[in-house]
Amino acid sequence: MKKVLASAFIFTFIFGSAQISEFQRADSRYERKKTALYNKYPKPNDLKTKKEWLLTEEKIAAYKDALDKASLEDQKMIAADPPVKTKVTKEAEYDKGKTAFQKALYEAVDLGFLNFSPDAYKATITFVVDSKGNALDPNVKGNNEDVNAFIEAAFYRIKDKGKWKPAEDKGKSVSSNVSIPLVLTFKK
Repeated sequence: MKKVLASAFIFTFIFGSAQISEFQRADSRYERKKTALYNKYPKPNDLKTKKEWLLTEEKIAAYKDALDKASLEDQKMIAADPPVKTKVTKEAEYDKGKTAFQKALYEAVDLGFLNFSPDAYKATITFVVDSKGNALDPNVKGNNEDVNAFIEAAFYRIKDKGKWKPAEDKGKSVSSNVSIPLVLTFKK
């Protein structure tokens, strides 16, 4: 059993690093292509605007693809340790507190390239904290599917920057669902 848990931990660590590198590759590819576009079309024009939007759509698609792969892997871990359906005696907790988690998530969300800047973006993030404290499979519900995807990507970027204490039921660690409301404001 210990070998299985150790293997799962190593796999999770390696896969977690792979998830982040997928987002970094998408970012790097976008910046490289954007720089080339700006060099080719230094002045604003319709063609430049259209090509820039296509680059943005390409980056969004790359992020969504990486999120789909991450979700599939997370679902395997959740299937092995499904969340309890009943009320737990103690909710899962972020070691630095819920506000610190929200702040870290907010700081990791990068939407500058979208020119997205409403006064406030309200959403809810739901995910599983398994019985070992792994935060898995984020799902963001908000009004903009693309913004939601970048919040989910931010979740993967910060998931190893703090620890979750699993929920408890009658003194035993259990897997549970966590839901956190978010109100994000972005710099214009």
